[in-house]
Amino acid sequence: MSKLWDFMSSARLAITLFLILAFISIFGTIIPQGEPSQFYFMKYGPFLGKIILFLKLDDAYHSWWYIGTLFLFLANLIACSIKRFPISWRLYKKDPLEINPENLPYKYQITLKGNPSEIESLIYNNLKFKKAEKNFNGKVLFYKDLNRWAHLSVYLVHFSIIIVIVGALIGAIWGYKGNMWIVEGQTSNTVLPFKSKEPIFLDFSVKLNKFSIELYPDGTPKEYISNVTVIDGNHTIDTLIKVNSPFKYKGLSFYQANYDTIPEFKIKVRYKGGEKFYTLNSFSPVSIDDKYTIALNDFGEAHGLIYAKIIFFDSETGQQIPGIIIKGFPHFNIPVDKDRLQILLEDVEKITYISGLQVKKDPGVPVVYAGFILIIMGLLGVYFFEPKTFWIFLIPEKDKIILNMGAYAKRERDTLKLKLEEIGNQIKSFTNQ
Repeated sequence: MSKLWDFMSSARLAITLFLILAFISIFGTIIPQGEPSQFYFMKYGPFLGKIILFLKLDDAYHSWWYIGTLFLFLANLIACSIKRFPISWRLYKKDPLEINPENLPYKYQITLKGNPSEIESLIYNNLKFKKAEKNFNGKVLFYKDLNRWAHLSVYLVHFSIIIVIVGALIGAIWGYKGNMWIVEGQTSNTVLPFKSKEPIFLDFSVKLNKFSIELYPDGTPKEYISNVTVIDGNHTIDTLIKVNSPFKYKGLSFYQANYDTIPEFKIKVRYKGGEKFYTLNSFSPVSIDDKYTIALNDFGEAHGLIYAKIIFFDSETGQQIPGIIIKGFPHFNIPVDKDRLQILLEDVEKITYISGLQVKKDPGVPVVYAGFILIIMGLLGVYFFEPKTFWIFLIPEKDKIILNMGAYAKRERDTLKLKLEEIGNQIKSFTNQ
């Protein structure tokens, strides 16, 4: 049992766990998060793709080993604090008068002339030293205790890190990331989480009023902007969501992550001696005589030519015929009913944008922020308020007064001699000696 306790409270384990967390964070940064499984196989190959998915590096901050390492780091930090706290507590409670005044640390001595009571008053009133009540056979001990509470400030840092870890665990366990795809002019309240098959339905909706792209002079995208309206009952909020400029509402953050397009193609169909125009897009197949359907399968632009891949479906026979129609090129012929059905791509009527918003919920963020504020306070106590104790032992003699001075500091011991000399010079200046 003692070996397990020593292991859990060891600084070596803390360093190891910290490096593991840093290692996971690096992968969580360089590996795209929340993509479909096929993405990782295509980008990294079958072998690395399997490793990424097995280790959950596609959602690193919600992975089982990230959460497990956080729990272990939390236990290690608590164990380290419990093990070392009694030492700091003894230093905090130590009486500054528990010292031999004849053998002060970092001893420095000056000799003065004058009335001992005047020197005592000067040390007490001007230098703000306290006078010990203990009797030293006519000799007097003074002391000044500074920043004694700072012995415990390191535990404020430990406690703050625990709060940060708890906040990270809250976010990892109860938070989520997902995508919300909204067609321009439409409304959605559905978030598709990265690691869940079940969608999340928000208690408010987001309407995409307009999606726009700002371009650099060379034509490459500069910024994606979603003009949205949040609809929450009778309450509405109009806002812009840009890349690196998220919108926050009800504990959720909406980031501009991606976009897609839905073109509407104007096609002409010649059938049974007549011509008719239709609008074809990804969501609206074209029906002809309730027997045939033309569906858009894919589209694009190559070498300046706009094309659309279509599928012609015969509902009576179940036959599917794929084809490609290209703007400005001859029509696509399909033999039907001892006749020919001809499809021509006339033009692209309009392009509708789909905005891809990434939605993030992290209920642990306020806890993490509180932890970081406390860390800063604790570090200020550790590095700027060092515990120090100064002693002055006044020894009156026949024609002189000897002041033996000493000091203690937790870290900055090299400067104690200089500080004692400074105190001695102050006393001499007050007595004009």
